[in-house]
Amino acid sequence: MKKLALSTRTQEGFTLIELMVVVTLVAILAALAMPSFTTQIANQRVTSAAQDLQTLLQFARAESVYKRTQSTVTATGQTWQAKDGAKVLREATVSDVVSIEPGSSGGLIFDVTGQAKPASGGGTSYTASVSAPNASRVQCLTVTGTGLVRLKSAATKQACS
Repeated sequence: MKKLALSTRTQEGFTLIELMVVVTLVAILAALAMPSFTTQIANQRVTSAAQDLQTLLQFARAESVYKRTQSTVTATGQTWQAKDGAKVLREATVSDVVSIEPGSSGGLIFDVTGQAKPASGGGTSYTASVSAPNASRVQCLTVTGTGLVRLKSAATKQACS
């Protein structure tokens, strides 16, 4: 009696069907996660733009106190500039996707003591609202009459006050 030799071939790699199943599952998971990524990206753009503006305002205040001269912060479209008279000290350009509603049309003025007032007059504080489509929150940037720059997050439906 002769023994039959069994072939012991090992299989390596994936079959085409297994690979297609994995790719399909990854595509389904990515499609489910996409809306939350969109919101997260929009929120990050809002936060980044608000922080850039906060930094610019703090810089303008510090320059006013340091140089003992009045400085202004104005907006032209998506570009915000800190100026010493007509000289531009620094500027920040925010993404076109982000919208900023300034507290006054003329911008903000810091005097030699660091105190702030809206350039258009009226009121002692200045508030700007930073938002974007698909974002779940709004960043409220407030400058008090004493020149303190604050950044606060609010839900999209809430107004900055």
